[in-house]
Amino acid sequence: MLKCKKENGFSIVDLMIALAIASLISVASIPSLKRWSSNYNVKSAVMDLYSHMQIAKMGAVKENKSWTINFNPDGLLGYQVIHKVDNVDTVVKTVDFRTKYSGEIQYANPTATKMCDTSSITFNPNGLSGSGYACISDKSKSGYYRVGMPYATGSINIEKLDGTQWK
Repeated sequence: MLKCKKENGFSIVDLMIALAIASLISVASIPSLKRWSSNYNVKSAVMDLYSHMQIAKMGAVKENKSWTINFNPDGLLGYQVIHKVDNVDTVVKTVDFRTKYSGEIQYANPTATKMCDTSSITFNPNGLSGSGYACISDKSKSGYYRVGMPYATGSINIEKLDGTQWK
C-alpha cells in the first residue's frame, strides 16, 4: 500500500490573502495614528511647560530670588526659564517648539486675539506670581490647552478647551 504524505503549512494563496488583509488594516489605521501622535505632542508640550513653571516656582522659593518664564523671547517660538544671578539674567532652560516638537506645536488661543495672556510670568521669592496663561495647540488645531495661573496665588493649572469653555 502506498501512503500519501499530507503536507502541513500555508499555501502561497493563503499568505497573499493574509498580507492583503494586514495591508488594508494598516492603511485604515494611519489617520488615527497621526491624530494620536499629534495629540501626544500637544500633551507633551503642555506637561513640559507645566513642569518648567513648577521648577521656576520652586527655584524662586529655594533661592529667594525671582524666576521668570518668557514666552517667545527674541523671536524664539517657545519659552525660556530665567533667573537672576548677581543681577544678570541666567537662562536655565530654553524650549524651542520648532526643534523639540518638529514645528508641530504653537501658541494658539481660539478664545482671544493674543496667543498668550502675558509675555512673561514671574515667580516671586515667596512662590507667588501674577495671573496669566499660555495657550498651546498643534498646527492642525485639534486641541487647545492652556497652562498658567488664574489668580496671583502661584497655583499652576492645566486646562483644556472642551469646545466652549476651559476645564
